[in-house]
Amino acid sequence: MIRHLIVVASVFAFACGEASLPTPPAAPSAPSEPSAPGKTGEVKAPGDANVGDTTKCPVSGEEFTVEATSQKVEHDGKTYYFCCGGCKKKFESDPAKYVKKS
Repeated sequence: MIRHLIVVASVFAFACGEASLPTPPAAPSAPSEPSAPGKTGEVKAPGDANVGDTTKCPVSGEEFTVEATSQKVEHDGKTYYFCCGGCKKKFESDPAKYVKKS
């Protein structure tokens, strides 16, 4: 059992190239209030999201909600948010690899 927990923790710790422990699930919350204007629950494209929006990490593709403390980089007039510091570093080393050309 302990060996299984160590393996699972190791997988989580290195998933994005940054060592961290998994976050425990949030406690159930009361029914939510109506969402703020413009917050429709849609997934915003990387580079188009703001704090409070759901987006995908341009490096890992992981979907997450942008928080004020989320890792970010300014590139070509847009702000790109990341799921972790490891993805931010990868993006900074080669932004063109991760920015979709339209």
